[in-house]
Amino acid sequence: MSCRQPGKVWLRLRIRYLVSKQSVPIAYITQSFPALTQTFVYREVLALENRGFDIMTCAIWKPNRAGLSQESRPLVDRSLYVFPISWFRFLGAHLYFLLTHPAAYMRTLFFILTRQGESGKNRLRTLFHFCEAIYLAPELKKRRVRHIHAHFTINAASIALVLSRLLGISFSFTAHNIFFTDRLLLSEKVRQARFVVAISEFSKQFLLRLVPGAGLAGKIHIVHCGLSPEEFVPSPRPRNDTPRILFVAQLSERKGAPVLVQACRVLTGRGVAFRCTIVGDGPQRPLLEQLIEQHGLQERVELAGALPQERVRKYLERADLFVLPCITARDGDMDGIPVSLMEAMAMEIPVVSTTVSGIPELIENEQSGLLVAEKDVTALADGLQRLLADEARRVRLGKAGRQKIIREFNVHQNADPLAMLFESYLTEPETS
Repeated sequence: MSCRQPGKVWLRLRIRYLVSKQSVPIAYITQSFPALTQTFVYREVLALENRGFDIMTCAIWKPNRAGLSQESRPLVDRSLYVFPISWFRFLGAHLYFLLTHPAAYMRTLFFILTRQGESGKNRLRTLFHFCEAIYLAPELKKRRVRHIHAHFTINAASIALVLSRLLGISFSFTAHNIFFTDRLLLSEKVRQARFVVAISEFSKQFLLRLVPGAGLAGKIHIVHCGLSPEEFVPSPRPRNDTPRILFVAQLSERKGAPVLVQACRVLTGRGVAFRCTIVGDGPQRPLLEQLIEQHGLQERVELAGALPQERVRKYLERADLFVLPCITARDGDMDGIPVSLMEAMAMEIPVVSTTVSGIPELIENEQSGLLVAEKDVTALADGLQRLLADEARRVRLGKAGRQKIIREFNVHQNADPLAMLFESYLTEPETS
C-alpha cells in the first residue's frame, strides 16, 4: 500500500473502516507522555483524533506538569500511567490475569524471557516490561482496545508486544533513532508487529539490515514526523545588533553541541560578530561549561537550559540562523530527523546541520539549508560564517525551508498516510 497518495484510496478505506469497525479504540504508548522533547508524539495523537480516531494514551512515566508546554498539559489528565504506581492495582492485575488467563500469562512470560541472543541484563529488562504491561492490561481490556501503537522500539514497544500476546490484539510501532544502539527483542517486534513505521528512508534501510527477511520491507512504511506549519509561522525578522545563532536540543552526545562551541571559538578568532544561545540540558552540559570557560566564550555563548515550547518560541523569533551539528556518537547513537530543525525551518529560519542519518531527507544542501560533514569544526564555522555574512542567502534558504516543511513534514498531511495504515491494517484480516 502506498502512503504517498491518499486520494480515493483514503476515502474508500475511511468509509469501510467507519462502517465495519465503528472507531476501533487504539492505545498509544510511549516512555513519557506528553514529553517536552517529543512534541511530535502528542501532535500526531491530536491529528489522528481530529480524523475521528479513538486514541487512549498511555505511558510508563507521568511527566511533571510544570515542565510541560501549555498546549500539552491537558493531555496529562486523560492518560494512563504505570508510574507513580499503585501496588494494590499492580498485584491485582497480575493475580487477575494469572487466575483468569493463566495460559496466556505464562506463555507470554516464557516467550519474552527465552529469546535467543539476549543478555541477562536484557532479560531482566523484559521482565520489568512484562510487569508494566500487565499493570496496564486491565484498563485496555476495559476500554476494548483492539490495537496498540508504540513510539520507540525499546520499552514502549516491549510493552506493546506483551500486551498484544496477552490480550490477543495487534500492535505496531514507530521506529525512532534508539534502535541504532539498543536492539532489545528487535527481531521479534518487527516480525510480530502488524506494521512498522520508519521516520525516514535511512531508518527503514537500517532496520532492514538489522532484521533481514522476505516480506519485511513491505510492512515497514515511511511516515515522517511533522509539525503544524500554522503553529510555527514566520515572524518579522528582528534587526539584531549582533547576529544570533540558536541551538535547541537535549545536550546528549549525538546532538554535537561541543562541536558548535568549538566552531564559535573559530568564529571568534576570525573576528566574526555573533551571539550563540544553546537551549537544552543533558549530560554534556558540564563539558560545554568547561569549553566555554576554557576558550573565553562567556560573552559569546549562553547556556539557557531546558525550556518549555512557549519560551523556545521567543528564542526562535529572534534567531538569525539555527544550527544543530548532529554526530554519530561513540556508541553508534544517532538522531533520526530532529524536530527542532523542522520548527526552525517552518519559521523561515535558515538552518545548518550535518549529513548524519535521515537529516539530508529534511535539508537539501544549498536549497533548504546547509549541510556539513559531522564533527568538522572548520566546515561548521565556515557554513555559519557564510550565512552570517549573506542576508539574501539566509532569506532564500529560510523560505525554501518552510516550503519543505509544508510539503513533506506537515503533521496534518502526514497524519493521512498514518491513518491509512491503521485503517487498512485494522480492516484486513491478519495473515501469519
